[in-house]
Amino acid sequence: MNNLSPSEPTQIGRYQLIGRLGRGGMGTVYLGQDDTGQRVAVKVINAEYSQHEQFRVRFRREAESARRVRRFCTAAVLDSDLEGDLLYVVTEYVEGPNLHDAIQRTGPLRGSSLDALAVGVATALTAIHSAGIVHRDLKPSNVLLSPVGPRVIDFGIARALDTLSGITGTGELMGTPRYMAPEVLRGAPAAPACDVFSWGCLVAFAASGRAPFGGESLPSIVYQVLNTEPSLDSMEPPLRTLVAAALEKDPERRPTAQQILDQMVGRTTPERAEHTVVQAWQRSPTLQGQAPTLPGQPPTRHGPPPTGHLPAGPPTGAHAPYQGQPPTAAHQGTVPAGSPTYLGTTPAVPRHQGAGTPLDATWRAQGPPEGGRPADPAARRRRLIGIGVAGVVLFAVAGFGLRALLAPSGPPTDLSFLYRDDFNESGTGWSGSEYTGKEYGMYGYAPGGFYAVDVNDEGSERIEKAPIPFVPEQPATPDPSATPTPTTPQRLLLTVTATLRSSKGPGEYGLFCRADGEYRQSRYEFLLSETGEARIRRVTKGTGGNLTAAAATGITKNTPAKVQVECAKTAEGVQLTMWVDGARVQSFLDNSGSPSSLPNGDVGFLARVPEKSGSSLGVSFDDFTVQGPASASSPR
Repeated sequence: MNNLSPSEPTQIGRYQLIGRLGRGGMGTVYLGQDDTGQRVAVKVINAEYSQHEQFRVRFRREAESARRVRRFCTAAVLDSDLEGDLLYVVTEYVEGPNLHDAIQRTGPLRGSSLDALAVGVATALTAIHSAGIVHRDLKPSNVLLSPVGPRVIDFGIARALDTLSGITGTGELMGTPRYMAPEVLRGAPAAPACDVFSWGCLVAFAASGRAPFGGESLPSIVYQVLNTEPSLDSMEPPLRTLVAAALEKDPERRPTAQQILDQMVGRTTPERAEHTVVQAWQRSPTLQGQAPTLPGQPPTRHGPPPTGHLPAGPPTGAHAPYQGQPPTAAHQGTVPAGSPTYLGTTPAVPRHQGAGTPLDATWRAQGPPEGGRPADPAARRRRLIGIGVAGVVLFAVAGFGLRALLAPSGPPTDLSFLYRDDFNESGTGWSGSEYTGKEYGMYGYAPGGFYAVDVNDEGSERIEKAPIPFVPEQPATPDPSATPTPTTPQRLLLTVTATLRSSKGPGEYGLFCRADGEYRQSRYEFLLSETGEARIRRVTKGTGGNLTAAAATGITKNTPAKVQVECAKTAEGVQLTMWVDGARVQSFLDNSGSPSSLPNGDVGFLARVPEKSGSSLGVSFDDFTVQGPASASSPR
């Protein structure tokens, strides 16, 4: 094809342009090819935008952020020019029609075709949100139906328009109101929850051929989105329940993209979810014979392993105001537990993604221990032993029991390594991408070879679940054709080297174990405060309370501390023990709550500050390991 006009370029950079794929308010997308014949999509930004320095700065930041998105159900970035007079991004060419055109041509999706679409788009959103990005304009024309599954396009760089204005020169609202969340229509900052709302609208459209909110004029559409219930009559009950939860007016009541994914395919990762989508997509009779919009080769993977991507495809309209809220806080979902699994083989279990309970009201900012941290671990250990011998007061305050006092003082040495990560390589399965310490890069893999987490008023808590190769419990009805995943051992020793890099006001960080996947999460926490005090805390269905009182450790800022915790199921309950640099600082036998103790669950690390307190905390985590009985050893 060659539909280029005489005024359009035929070469951009090292790419020959052989056709125009589309044109929109932000720019033009061309079909190009490199000197090897590989087809690509070249998105060129309109000069009216690229001449604004503020736009160029935001465009560059958004493009660089999009590169960090893992390549799951999206298009990969191959090249870009973010500095020259002509701004452009080169992405993988995704062959196939967009969802809007496909539905108009062949009708609504049904059965496994609809499920595969829903899972594929949720997988893409999970990868996008994990990189700290909000799509902001998810709609049918921004989902391409490739031969191997749906591909979400046009995220990231469109947000650069927010630096200019939320309203066009004619006063037209920038965006696609039928697929915009109510809070965004009211002018609130966009966050991951708004993408979840758009996901619900998109799936409802795919199931019926019409948007879930009616109206012909802009005021009518906005009124419907803000005030009426969505039309979901054409959807089957299980998926309808999940979509209805995504379309809650209150963003705090919507599930996250990860929770949607887990609800539909069981506890999983984007890698496994994408594989599931490809299998279902290629088996689906509804999707066979979908004609691509342009002739060409099937999508292929090129170059080194992906570090991120930016969407290919035609620009589609403008966008509503965005005020820059970092998308780090998760949103409480309302999907009923126990809803059927759609494409997976394990029962659906909602996944909590990052948000937890507020800090206890008893938190107080205190000064560091007199004299600071001892110069070496042995000196601090002697100090702690001396404090322990000082009297019964510490015995009562620190929460030690007779069992703990009689047990060996150091961490157990009879356990095998089940999992370890030194964070020297990114993309090892944790939820974060590249850490920058700036907006949208507040947690993830840091260049220095550690995992960094910053929390503040914009995101007061970060809970990072370790991607260990175990599951807390086996599915009730396992798939006989699937290779079973080992069950998490009932006794675990977690180790991490934690460094408090910065702090302002009160804050806490540490390890957790036995976390569940409910929206109101339960877990055990082993915490160090900004003043170096240690405590063990239990959270039950979102409500937390101390199991032990705070005990001084002498930990100070900018000094690495080896934190180790043991969670061990015993006949009496769950034994919880915490060591810092080899010295035991806390121990507690939990057997008196409701339930008496928490069941098996996930593990990981966390950091938090009190909400809306002006506090901030920066922590580095390194050399994370999980140990357990030798019988549970995993190859990883």
